[in-house]
Amino acid sequence: MGSRKMIVAELMTKNPSTVQPCDTLEAAQQTMAAGRFRHLPVVEKGTLLGVLTDREVRHHVGHLAHTRVNAVMTPNPVTVEDHSPVERAANLMIANKVSGLPVLHDGKLVGIITATDMLRIVEAILGENAGRSARIDLDLIGSGEIKAATTLVQSICPLLGIGTYTTSAPKAGEVLFVRVPAASVQGATRALEQYGFKVLAVHS
Repeated sequence: MGSRKMIVAELMTKNPSTVQPCDTLEAAQQTMAAGRFRHLPVVEKGTLLGVLTDREVRHHVGHLAHTRVNAVMTPNPVTVEDHSPVERAANLMIANKVSGLPVLHDGKLVGIITATDMLRIVEAILGENAGRSARIDLDLIGSGEIKAATTLVQSICPLLGIGTYTTSAPKAGEVLFVRVPAASVQGATRALEQYGFKVLAVHS
């Protein structure tokens, strides 16, 4: 059984605040401060021209009132489509060493996705209740189906979370993880192993 991939549209900030290329950095800084933004798309007549970051603004402290956005923005920024998998956005950020991407739909700006948004996924995988839950990683290839694992775990204890990811380690493949109450992790692990699943790791 496969798992549905999360797409950028589900994680992005929709209808983000923007600035125009002729705006001053002072005005842009005020917009950033008001919304606690670190990235602002630069748009003119509906067309995305660039991205302005808080770092670029900080580099011109003392001259904010007299410096235009288009003088310091990053032009022709890397973008991602709203229907792209979240992994695509993460890969683009890493490859281009940026912490945010404007999101387009049919060439029009519809959102922005940042590294902070990506951390929400990490939090979901690792779990919010540290110490009260545990994660069991299973080798999905050759171990059975996801449905079999979830049904087995649910017969023993509550299933707090489930997902899959692909590792880059040698001879690695798709990993299935299940999150269970910490008090039940040993029993759930034994049951999964007895069923035939290959347990890769247990994270308490």
